[in-house]
Amino acid sequence: MKSIYLPIFVLFLLMIGGASAEVTLQTAPGSTGSVYSTGSIYVDSFPPAATAVLDGGAEYLSTPGTFTALAPGMHNIILAKPGYQTAMKDVTVSIGETSNVIVTLETVINPGGISVSSTPRGVGLSIDGIYQGKTDQIVGRLAPGSHLVSLSEAGYEPWSQIVAVSGGQITTVTATLTAEVNPDTGDLQVTSTPTGASVFVNGNYKGFTPVDDSLDINDLVPGTYTLVVKKSGFEDYSTQVTLEAGKIVPVHAQLQTEPAPPATATAEIISTPSGAEVYVNNVFLGITPLSFQNVTPGAYTVELRMEGYTPYSTSGVVTGGQNIQIIAALAPAVTPPTQTPVSSLLAVTTLFIAALVILLRRQR
Repeated sequence: MKSIYLPIFVLFLLMIGGASAEVTLQTAPGSTGSVYSTGSIYVDSFPPAATAVLDGGAEYLSTPGTFTALAPGMHNIILAKPGYQTAMKDVTVSIGETSNVIVTLETVINPGGISVSSTPRGVGLSIDGIYQGKTDQIVGRLAPGSHLVSLSEAGYEPWSQIVAVSGGQITTVTATLTAEVNPDTGDLQVTSTPTGASVFVNGNYKGFTPVDDSLDINDLVPGTYTLVVKKSGFEDYSTQVTLEAGKIVPVHAQLQTEPAPPATATAEIISTPSGAEVYVNNVFLGITPLSFQNVTPGAYTVELRMEGYTPYSTSGVVTGGQNIQIIAALAPAVTPPTQTPVSSLLAVTTLFIAALVILLRRQR
């Protein structure tokens, strides 16, 4: 009887859950059922129509929507919408299940910014848990109120501070990191060629490799880890890394192109200051810094917008296999001085002369 009911049960699972997970049927001798190999993440936001970014640019969707066929482990979701504060969530995906991420976005009115400098320079900077790049830099488009500034660098103690941001102002933060003394954990420094690749440690997403620097993964318990580096159009890079207490292990992933010519391209968009809105062919796709994978070849116009800065725009044609980098230094917008119209100035001058003539006549 088991052999009769099992196919019916499998069909029932496919009917109710097949849309949310990839199903792999076992074909080995003696196998008698189905096994889920992946899971899903359902993402929704209030207000809707926010851009959801999966694992630093692996996939994008507009809320509400579902990321499907995801490997089990920790994944990262960033939600962005013009006029609202960017939000980030880490979510664990389990085999055969759909995890829910539902976020209420905070309205940004009269945004401010934080200028962060550090000793040493070039350490990882996060605002409210969202990676912003390396110091020293200015992070704009922040809602007035309290924000958590975090700095992290291999070989140094983590640094964090709550910073109050005022609307229309840039708050300055200066930090000096303390070198670790006899730490009981180890650190990883991951780089890749090309950059903008997603990094996973034991199946958990840790970020993407930045331009001209390393992704620091700090405070790992000594032991052996599986490191996987992924980028669309390239074969996965995988290696075993053994960490010791107090040691920094550098890993460079030289990604190899897939045997078949890639049909898509990849792109990285960075701005100074970070936090600029990115529009591709007039469609909002997120907040800098951004990493795109699976970009379809074609003509594109990229525009970066931020309140208080002159918009930046560039256009070009993308072909399969390209790794495009756009690094934009936004210029502060210049407000032209208010000029008094010539006609108004002439009228004021005429009235002044008339009043002076009348005053002189009365004195006579």
